[in-house]
Amino acid sequence: MKNYLVLTAFCIFSNFMTCLAQNVVVKGIVLDATNNEPLGFASVALINSDSVVVTGCMSDVDGHFEINAQRGTYIIKVSFIGYKEVVQTSHLTENTVDVGTISLHEDATMLQAVEVRGHLPKTVLKGDAVVTNIEGTILEHTGNANDVLAKVPGMIDNNGKLEVIGRGTPVYYINGRKITDDSELRNLMSEDINSVDVVSNPGALYGGDVRCIVRIKTVKRQGEGFSYALTSQAKKYTTCRYFDPSWTVLDINYRTGGWDFFGKFVYWAQHNFQLSDVFGSTYLVNDGVPFSHIQDGTINAKNYQGGLQYVGGINWQINPNQSLGIKLDYANNLFGNEKMITDNDVIVNGVLDDHLTALNDVDNSDSYQFTSNIYYDGTFNKLNINFNADFMQASITNKTDITEASWHESSNLSSRASADVKMGAAKLVISYPVWKGSLQVGSEETYFEGSQQYKITKEDIPSADSRDRENTIAAFAQYSLLLPFGQFGAGLRYEHVNFSYYDDENSANNIKRRQDDWFPSLNFSTKINQVGISLGYTGKTHRPSLNNYTNELTYVNRYTYQTGNPLIKSSQERTVSLNANWKWITLSSAFESAENSITQWASPYNDKGIVILRSYNLDDTYNNFSIYLNASPTIGVWNPRYTVAYSKPHLRLKVTDQREPSGERIIKRNTPMYMIQANNAFQLKHNWLFEINYQYISTMSEQIASITKEIHKIDLSVQKSFLKDNALTLKLSWIDVLATNAVHHYEVDYGAYFIRQTNDRRNPGIFLRASYRFNSAQSKYKGTGAGQSVKERM
Repeated sequence: MKNYLVLTAFCIFSNFMTCLAQNVVVKGIVLDATNNEPLGFASVALINSDSVVVTGCMSDVDGHFEINAQRGTYIIKVSFIGYKEVVQTSHLTENTVDVGTISLHEDATMLQAVEVRGHLPKTVLKGDAVVTNIEGTILEHTGNANDVLAKVPGMIDNNGKLEVIGRGTPVYYINGRKITDDSELRNLMSEDINSVDVVSNPGALYGGDVRCIVRIKTVKRQGEGFSYALTSQAKKYTTCRYFDPSWTVLDINYRTGGWDFFGKFVYWAQHNFQLSDVFGSTYLVNDGVPFSHIQDGTINAKNYQGGLQYVGGINWQINPNQSLGIKLDYANNLFGNEKMITDNDVIVNGVLDDHLTALNDVDNSDSYQFTSNIYYDGTFNKLNINFNADFMQASITNKTDITEASWHESSNLSSRASADVKMGAAKLVISYPVWKGSLQVGSEETYFEGSQQYKITKEDIPSADSRDRENTIAAFAQYSLLLPFGQFGAGLRYEHVNFSYYDDENSANNIKRRQDDWFPSLNFSTKINQVGISLGYTGKTHRPSLNNYTNELTYVNRYTYQTGNPLIKSSQERTVSLNANWKWITLSSAFESAENSITQWASPYNDKGIVILRSYNLDDTYNNFSIYLNASPTIGVWNPRYTVAYSKPHLRLKVTDQREPSGERIIKRNTPMYMIQANNAFQLKHNWLFEINYQYISTMSEQIASITKEIHKIDLSVQKSFLKDNALTLKLSWIDVLATNAVHHYEVDYGAYFIRQTNDRRNPGIFLRASYRFNSAQSKYKGTGAGQSVKERM
C-alpha cells in the first residue's frame, strides 16, 4: 500500500506543477550555413526589451534547442566560436513557437584560413556530464568505441578494464539504450560516434546502485536500403606461442519507409593466462598454544573460451514523434575450459610439513543467456512517454575435476556448480515542460528469481541447494530548471526492495528482508566567462550480487573455502562532484563516502590452517577523494591528450591478531593513486593515423587491498583507411610493448590471515583489425531497457 501512495504522490506533484505552467516553449535548430550540418553546443539567448538576458541554453549535439519562457517579445541571439552571431526578433504568443532553422556563417576573421571543425570544443560540460565531441576531431579516426573510450577525459584503462576515474566500471548506453554485450562497443566504429558523455554522478532516472554511466551518441545516417558492417580482429601473443582469432562481428541493417530491421552475428574465441606467486600465512592461538600455517607456491592457469551470439530486432517509426520496437538477444558458449596447476610448500609452525600439487580441470561450456526488450517512445505536443519492458533468462554450469598430490593424503575430487536466473522488468518515464524547465517522473519495477546448486565429492563439505527472490519497486522524479545564471537540477528516487533467501538443505538459514531507500540528487551548472562549472550531489547504494547472498560452501583448494553471507547488507554511498572546463582543459573531482562497503573477508575456518572467504560489510566508513586534469589541444597534425589523476582513499580497519597484547590492531589503507596518460595521435595525409600512447599507474590502496607494483604501459598503432568513404579500415597495434601492464601485485592483511600474490596475466600482443562497412547505418532502435542494475548483479 505504501508503494501506491508514493506513486500517487509523484503523480499529484506532476499535475500540480503542470497547472502552474503558463510558459511558452521556443524551439529550433542551429546549422552550419556552408555544409548544412548541425552545430552542437551553440549558445542561444533570449533578451528582453531592456537588453537583459532572460534565459538561454546550448544546442544539443544535433543542433536542436528548446527554451521555456514567458509570453512576450524577445530578441533571440545565437552565437558559436568561429561563426558570425545571428540576432532576430520573435513574438512569443503561442504555447509552442518554432523559430525553425538558424544558419550561422563562418567568420573569416576568426578562422584565419583554418578549418572551423578543427576548433570545435573537444570537451565541454553539459548538465551533469563531461561531454566529449568525437565527430570532427582526431578521435573520429581512432578505431572502434573501445579505442575512443580509452582516450576520453574521465576514463582510465585499469589493467585492461575501462573505468571512470575514481568511480569504477560504468554502465554504457548507446543512443539511450543500455548495452549488455561488449561486442556492441567492439563493432561501433569511431567514425559513427558523434559524442561521449561521462557522468560520474547519475541522477534519479537511474537505479540506486548505478554509480557512473557513459552515454554514447551516434552520427545520424541518412538514406534507406541495405547496409552491413563486418569487423574482425586477430591477436598474436608476444609472451607465448598462441594466436587467437579473437572475434568477428557482422552487423546487418535494412531500412525502408518507417521500418528498420537489424541483426547481428558474433563469434568469439580467446585465451587467458595467469602465472602467480602466492604466499599465505595464518596465525592463531589454540588453548594458549600459538599455531602458524604458511602456503608458499605458484599458480599456472590457462583458460580458453569461445561462443556465439545472435541479435535481431525490428523498429517501427510510426511518425516523426512515435516509435516502437522489439529486440531479441541469445548467446551461448561453444566451448570453455580452464586448467589451473598449483604447487605449494606447506609450512606448519616453521617446519616444512607438506608439498601439495593440484590440477583443477574446469568445464564451463554449458551456459547461455537470452534477453529481450520491447519499447515505445512517443511525444504528444509537449508530453513525452517512454516505456521499456525487459526479460532475461540465463544458466551456467561448471564441472570441475580436482587431482591433488600430497605427502600425507592424495585425493581425486569432482564438483558441479550450476545457477539459473530469470528476470522481468518494466520502466515508464513521462517528461513534460514545467515553468522554465522540464519535469520527468516515472516508475520502475524489477523481479528476479535465481537458484544455485553445488555438489562435491568431499564428505566434510555439504551439498547446497538454494533459491533467491527479489522484487524492487521504484518511483522517481527529476526536475531541470534553466535560469539566467545557470541550470539547476534536482531529483529524488524511492526504491522498495523485498528479498527472500531459501536454503532447501537447511531451512534454518532462510531469510526475508525488506528495505526502503530514498536517493536524492542535486546538480547545478553555469558558465563564468569562458569557464564552465558543474556541481553535483547524489545518494546511491551498492546491493550485493547473488554470489554475495549464497550460503553454500565452495571448495577452492585444500586450504581455502569460499561462501557468501545471507545477512549481507547493501552499502550506502554519498558523492559530491565538481567539474570545470575551459577551452581544451577539463578538471573533474569527486568525494565519496560509503557505509557498509561490501568486500570479501578471509579468516581461519578451523585450527588446521584452512581459510574461508566470506562476503562481509566493512565496519568503518570508506572515503575516497579523486581528481583529474585533462588537456587536449590541437597542434598541427599532432593531437595530444594528456591526463594526470590523483585518488586518495581513507579506510581504517580493526582486525583480530592474537600476536598483539590487546588481540587487535589497526590497519590503514590510505596510499594514494597517481596516474598519467599521454596519448599522442598524428593524423597525416591519405588517411594515415599513427598513435603512441603511454600510461603510468602508481602503487595504491584499493579498498582493503594494497597494490604493490606500479604499472608502465606503452601502446603503438598505425591505421589506414581505403576505398570510397573510408569503407575499409586496417589497424595494426602493439599493445603493452613493455609487457608490464599485465603484471598485478597485491597484498591483503586480514589480521589472522595475510596473503601476498603477484600475477602475470601474459596479455601483451600484436593485434590486426580489419573493418569493412557497406552503406553504413546505425539502427534506429531506441529501447533504453529496464532493470539494468539487476542485470549487472546477475
